[in-house]
Amino acid sequence: MSASTAWLLAVGIIFMSAFSSFIYHPYFYQIQLCAIQLRVAYSGLLYRKVLRLSSRSTNTMSSGQIINLLSNDVSQIEPALYFINYIWVAPLEVIIVVLIFWHFVKWISFIAIGYTLFLLLSQFFYGQLSIRLRTRILSVTDERVKIMSEIIKSMRIVKMYCWEGPFEQQIKNIRKREIIQLSYRLLLNCVQTLFSHTYIYVTFLMMYATMWSLNIQFDTRFFAIASCLLGYVRWVVMDCFNYAIRNLVQYVAAKRRIETFLLADESERDDRIRSPSNLESDLSSVELLPNVSSSSYLSTNRIDKNHSPSSLSCHLKIAQWKQDSSFALKNIVFDAHPGDLVCVIGPVGSGKSSLLQTLSGEVAYFEGKIRLHRTFCYVPQESWIFSSSLKQNILFGKKYDSKLFQKVVHASALEEDFLQLQHGEHTIIGDQGVMLSGGQKARVNLARALYRDADIYFLDDPLSAVDVKVSNHLFEKCIKTYLKNKICILVTHQVQFIKDATKVIVLKNGEAVQQGIYQELLQHSTSFAKLLEDIHQHEQDTASITSNEEKKHVSVGKNDNDEMIEISEHTLQTQLSSLQEDEPSPPTPTDFQQGETKAIGNVKFRDYLDYFRAGAGLLMAFILIFVIFSMQQATAIFSNWWLVKWSDEESFRHSVIPKSSNCSSPLSKVGSKIKTMSDAQWHLHRNEKFYIYCGIIVILFIITLIRIVATEFLCLNAARVLHDR
Repeated sequence: MSASTAWLLAVGIIFMSAFSSFIYHPYFYQIQLCAIQLRVAYSGLLYRKVLRLSSRSTNTMSSGQIINLLSNDVSQIEPALYFINYIWVAPLEVIIVVLIFWHFVKWISFIAIGYTLFLLLSQFFYGQLSIRLRTRILSVTDERVKIMSEIIKSMRIVKMYCWEGPFEQQIKNIRKREIIQLSYRLLLNCVQTLFSHTYIYVTFLMMYATMWSLNIQFDTRFFAIASCLLGYVRWVVMDCFNYAIRNLVQYVAAKRRIETFLLADESERDDRIRSPSNLESDLSSVELLPNVSSSSYLSTNRIDKNHSPSSLSCHLKIAQWKQDSSFALKNIVFDAHPGDLVCVIGPVGSGKSSLLQTLSGEVAYFEGKIRLHRTFCYVPQESWIFSSSLKQNILFGKKYDSKLFQKVVHASALEEDFLQLQHGEHTIIGDQGVMLSGGQKARVNLARALYRDADIYFLDDPLSAVDVKVSNHLFEKCIKTYLKNKICILVTHQVQFIKDATKVIVLKNGEAVQQGIYQELLQHSTSFAKLLEDIHQHEQDTASITSNEEKKHVSVGKNDNDEMIEISEHTLQTQLSSLQEDEPSPPTPTDFQQGETKAIGNVKFRDYLDYFRAGAGLLMAFILIFVIFSMQQATAIFSNWWLVKWSDEESFRHSVIPKSSNCSSPLSKVGSKIKTMSDAQWHLHRNEKFYIYCGIIVILFIITLIRIVATEFLCLNAARVLHDR
């Protein structure tokens, strides 16, 4: 080769390397950008789906499962796209490398082909195992996140009853099961990584073993070219293709979980809200047709109030949460118009709350027809707040109107609470804010509904969580005064308030047994008077709450036999609320919500030390990271050096040494020695070289296995220790 040709080839290599960099990095930038956009799109779908879930779906899904979907499953989209193109690029490049091998070693190249194809096909087997393991891991993770979420929400109750120990043991047991499943997945990853890191050396061993056994001359040029090509194949096939298959498998498992969540039953409110029409009977109505399953918390289809008055028409034959359910609402027919106060009473478990949920479209299966003209708002019996200020909890995203806000605060009896709190309406409440009593939460919940200024209100026993004085204020100022021009459907156990109702509906076992004006029912029905006495007696007995009213339970594992202690959170909070309503003690707020204790900026070196110390201790981590890694690299370099030396000796053996060569050089002396060997000596020398090379590869294989397993389980142990802390 001339000097000019060598220079041209060198310049070409430099140019192609630079050109590949200009293509490679923009390509990965676009891939990452696309992956981030897809992740945001998936997150948006999940958030929108959460807002559209029906009550039946929310009862079957835990908050921990939804959190796991957003934090874990959605994150699998990004790595799946990073190497997705290598699924088709890797086989193509393998074919090109095989053709180059064929040019040098002919049919021996099939050894490299066979081993490469074996590893490629094994990825699909690993993929199936990964899907199974990941499914098991995610199921246990969902269980752990669910229980942790319940513990955090009920932390004050847990502290009050000193349940830290049982809960800690329960979490440790679940975490132990999760660690076992993670160990299985790590072992699978170790096998994949081991074959990837030893691919070049095992391929060389098989090819050189074949050439050695058949007494085929080694080619030094082939070793140089094969080293580069196998290194590239290892990166493309064993790393990129491996990552592509592994990440794709994890994405498929995550996609199935996300798909199951997205296909859950949801509200079909948009299909039920009919657009404004010239027909007065069909003007902006919500019509619930037979056998339609969905929910609607708040209708936002607003029209001009001057066009059509609000109205409610209920002609219900049967309604139930599940088909063939033992309990169902039956034969409930009534109408309501602006200014009507319809009180729904009945014993516990008679279906009062279910009736309101049916009117709002929450009940899955029913026969009959319900028409709601104009907007409606449903106030659930179980109050809820979110972490923000009191003001934002009431506004709930609506524009601030000072006059309307003050009216709502007065009607909801929150003025005294604002005066007691240091920062008034700006006080932070929620997880990291001031703790509100059950009665305060109920009034904030009611104020949120009043501020929306709907036309129809469904109130599910909002007076049960407050004392007598506050309940009288809420009924007089809120229900009778603020909502006097609205349609109000009130479920209550406060029988003293039904005297002012325009209509009273008595439910028993899901059926409307009586209906009419209070005075008429009292005069003509002895059973109605008896029912009022029973309800009043039940209201006085605050300590007895039946199982039909227990919606939430906190479970504590007592021992390994899975004996459970169940306590009604609703019961505890009701008792606490009554105490706090009777003897109000205003909490001490903070100026601002306490920020999260998280570090910003670069990761400090001390954090790495803490991580390694948690994993295996600093000494063991040092041995794993530096000693074993160094031994692996030294063994790999030594194996390459041994092959180079062996190939040189093969070249000396089958070449002719010129007479004019300098015999004093070390290479010439080695070549002369190899050249002068007899065939028997050369055969023994060749066997020695091969056996030593086999030993080197075996040692390299063992060291690599130790390094991979130790590193993986160091990280797993660090995760376990840090989690337990």
